[in-house]
Amino acid sequence: MSRTRAEQYRRRSRQCLEIARTSSGTKRATLIDMAQTWLQLAEELEADIPLTGVEGRPVMQQQQQVQPKDKKE
Repeated sequence: MSRTRAEQYRRRSRQCLEIARTSSGTKRATLIDMAQTWLQLAEELEADIPLTGVEGRPVMQQQQQVQPKDKKE
C-alpha cells in the first residue's frame, strides 16, 4: 500500500515540475517547492520515517482532555 502511495507522490512531483517548466516567477518557484515536498513525502513513506512538518519536526497530533464541569449549585 505505501509503495503505491509513494508512486502517486512521485507522479505528483513530476506533474508539478512539468507545469513549472512553462511557468515563471512565483508560480514556478511554488511548483518546484511542491515537487520537492511530494518527493520528500514519497521517500519518507518508503523509508517508514514519520512524516515531518514544515519546520522539519515530526508532525504531532494534539489530544483534548475532558475537563470536569464546575458544580455551582
